[in-house]
Amino acid sequence: MVERKYMNSRKFYIQTFGCQMNSYDSERIAHLLAARDWHPVDDPARADLIFVNTCSVREKPEKKVYSALGRFRALKKRNPRLLIGVGGCVAQQEGEKLLERIPHLDFVLGTKELKGITRILDLREGGGPRSCATSLEGRVDPYDGLPLFPPAGKATAFVSIMQGCDNFCSFCIVPFVRGREVSRPSRDILEEIQSLCAAGVKEVTLLGQNVNSYGKGVPGEMSFPELLSAVEQVRGVERIRFTTSHPKDLSSPMVRSFGRLSKLCEHIHLPLQSGSDRILAGMKR
Repeated sequence: MVERKYMNSRKFYIQTFGCQMNSYDSERIAHLLAARDWHPVDDPARADLIFVNTCSVREKPEKKVYSALGRFRALKKRNPRLLIGVGGCVAQQEGEKLLERIPHLDFVLGTKELKGITRILDLREGGGPRSCATSLEGRVDPYDGLPLFPPAGKATAFVSIMQGCDNFCSFCIVPFVRGREVSRPSRDILEEIQSLCAAGVKEVTLLGQNVNSYGKGVPGEMSFPELLSAVEQVRGVERIRFTTSHPKDLSSPMVRSFGRLSKLCEHIHLPLQSGSDRILAGMKR
């Protein structure tokens, strides 16, 4: 029945590599496409659009991305109207180089350009050129204005509360592919969680490259411990998790939240730090 319903509609396939933030971004892109009458499929051979959401934090996921794009070349040869796009951190890092390296690639979409996918698709479907959108300028919320369709039948959900990082550790690529820290308005976050809980979600995981610095430098905005308190008050929330944390921003109010908030799970993702001042200095930590 489902197959017959969507037989003549445009179909998309998304392959996601990497972290929870990429999974969340892929969901938001799927919602955006669904709002334009695209429908998801689980087989790339049946898709009119293939979108690969990439990771470059480690070498292995990056190699997997190029391998996947190589496999999709045969599908493009079989169906020249097939559109293939790349997003995520590899897209942000490599930009135009991807178009040069992969002739069958139609577009490259940076980590702050999610909303641009429909415009790019319209241009490409209309005979426009291959394109690359990878601007990181400004502290812009990449999720502002994106539609949200709460998942049916799911008990858990990711919710992005911020993106980017201002720490510039010597070993980490995040500030260069996700940009500087941008905190989403707490109003938008709480509205999203309310929608998710109304659809049956019981557990939310708050996402950010450094959630502990949420709200920093934003006049009138909540701190991260205050946001956790507000999330606990949302009707339907039973469990709260978060990831990831930076050691220098793990404040006493944050630690006290574990004893104060009954719905905050007793779990924290905090990288173990070196005991050597020399090593920490080399890491810029």
